[in-house]
Amino acid sequence: MVSTEIVNHTSKAMKVKVGFNGVHREIGTVVKDGVYEISVDPNGTYQEFCLGVDATGKPIIVNSDECIDNMHITVSEVQGKFDVVKVERQVKNKEAAAPVDPRAHAAGPPNSVGLPKVTPHRRQSSGWTFWKS
Repeated sequence: MVSTEIVNHTSKAMKVKVGFNGVHREIGTVVKDGVYEISVDPNGTYQEFCLGVDATGKPIIVNSDECIDNMHITVSEVQGKFDVVKVERQVKNKEAAAPVDPRAHAAGPPNSVGLPKVTPHRRQSSGWTFWKS
């Protein structure tokens, strides 16, 4: 699980809702000048977090990918509109952070595409032929 802090620097409390495709349910509230922590599973399903609606009617939507990439998301209010500032996570070793393809070590040196050469397994006979004889 990866945690991201939502910081509220607006004039009122924000209700945090989780959902997908416009359908959300409330999971908590961030009080004025308060902090709320969202935990996201990097291997989990895509989610959207609605943090509120500004005076112009525009909602603030933060998705689970943004939560994985950022450690702090600060929402402030400027002339009735919300301003969102994201602080990225610090990565010590960028090569270690890159996803590794588990097939990369399977069958020796990679081919021109970058994936290993794999010989397909051929069955001796189909199940129908086996039971028919």
